[in-house]
Amino acid sequence: MRSVFLILLIAASFAAAQEIDPPRDSMDFFFGAGAWMPGLLNDDNQLEVGSVFMGGVETPMSQGDQFRLSIGGGMCNSDREHFDGITAIMLNLGYRTYPFYRPYAGARGLEPFVGFTAGGIVVWDSVEETVSGSEESSSTGGAMIGFELGARMKINEGTFFDITLDGDWVPIGGDVAGEEDLSGIRIQGSLVF
Repeated sequence: MRSVFLILLIAASFAAAQEIDPPRDSMDFFFGAGAWMPGLLNDDNQLEVGSVFMGGVETPMSQGDQFRLSIGGGMCNSDREHFDGITAIMLNLGYRTYPFYRPYAGARGLEPFVGFTAGGIVVWDSVEETVSGSEESSSTGGAMIGFELGARMKINEGTFFDITLDGDWVPIGGDVAGEEDLSGIRIQGSLVF
């Protein structure tokens, strides 16, 4: 009887030491890419859908929310005469919360999130090579404030995939490629590891 009790005690302590879903208590890195659609608030928007890429670091989400620091860039073509397109560099600090997160819920395959972002953007345009050379390239910068919706999907124990829809308000106040406002949306996929 004593040996059975000892075996059960050892088995119970071994089972308690095993973690089915490891704790999320370390910093994570992410890298992603997607589509960028700036200038959606302009009546005379001539920018095409472009590409965007982002990378960065995020705090642990062991409590169901986290902060993220990201840097990246985007580019898109322009249909406006004399302009090829625009290029941008973005720096954002974001906050996310996972409303359905439960720390002891076991393996989770899908976790929706909502969040806010704030940061800055630097944008410059590229001018077509013309004979007269009357147009000059210009650049500007300013604030970037946004809201994001998305979901995190588990790939394996330490890797996740995020799909995100970001709405960005970018009142840069400059005239880049003939555009007055670059507010729009970004749709991105990111690998978190």
